[in-house]
Formats: sequence, structure tokens, C-alpha cells
Amino acid sequence: MIIVQKEISVWKELLMFETRIHCQFLPKQFDDLEHYLTSNIHLTMTDSPDMIEFTNQRYKIVQEAKRQWLNITLNVYENQIREYQETYQSQLMQLKAQLLNSTIRNSSSAYNDIQDYLNYQREKLRNNVYKELFAYRKKLLRDGQRSSTVQHSIGVSPEPYLDLISNPFNLREWKHLSLGKLIVL
Repeated sequence: MIIVQKEISVWKELLMFETRIHCQFLPKQFDDLEHYLTSNIHLTMTDSPDMIEFTNQRYKIVQEAKRQWLNITLNVYENQIREYQETYQSQLMQLKAQLLNSTIRNSSSAYNDIQDYLNYQREKLRNNVYKELFAYRKKLLRDGQRSSTVQHSIGVSPEPYLDLISNPFNLREWKHLSLGKLIVL
């Protein structure tokens, strides 16, 4: 059960992290990465085409760095879960071998009962995680809407951008541009 609890704990952290990604409210470390990558850049902002190109390149570099860090973090979680699952299966096989080698009658029945109990406990823990995750997501969405750092940081989701000196679109029009191809009838 200890192995299952550790696995579920890591799985819960993974789900919370994925929820943060989905809600576009990344952990603070990702914004720190953005500041670290651009901390030595102090240029006067002009509306020249070269400056616009530089700003766009900087945006792409930060976004790609955040994506790579996200992938690495997700892989770490997945590897931890895989290790716990392998350890769990190994321990389960050792228990099965011990029960079959023992003098206990109906050792296969005892093994099945133990396995059923462990599966029941695992499902119970998973259901608790889903309940906690629902509340976590609501809180995250509420906090994300209030946060000014989220609105001014570079995200990891594909976002439209145009090489314009000024933005002629309002927020609704800009969000519409990010939906995909424009179909003109």
C-alpha cells in the first residue's frame, strides 16, 4: 500500500501540473525562467522593424524554452510513476511466490483477495484525487484570472502574433484570430 500511495501522490502532482498547463497558469518557476533568459537585455524600445523582429525572436525562444522544460517535467513525473508501478508489480510477484510456496491452503485465493483489496484501495485513492483536483482547478482558474503576472508572461500555448507596430484588434478579435484558419464565404 505504501508503494501505491507514493504512486498516487506523484500521479496527483502530475494531474495538478497538467491542470496548470491547461488553465495557462504555470508555476512561478516558469516565469522565473522567462526573466532569467531575458534579464541581460536592456534595449530602448523603438517601433523599428528590427526591434519588432528581435522581440518576436525573443518571444519564440522563451516559449520554446518553457515548452522544453514542460516536457522534461512531464517526463520526470511519468518516469517516477513507471518506477513505482514496476516496484509494485515486483513486490506483488514476490508476495505471490511466497504465498504459493507456503503451506497455506487456497494460497491463490488469498493472493486474489489481497490483489482485490489493493485494487479497491487504489481506486479509492484515485477517486479522492479526482475530487481534490476539481476543487484545485476551480481555485486555479479563479487565481489565474486575478493574477497580473499570468497576463504579462509568455505562455506555452500557440498564440497568434503579427509583426505590426500597433495592434488594431480588440481582445475579442484577437482571440478569434487564434481559433485557426479564417474561412471567408
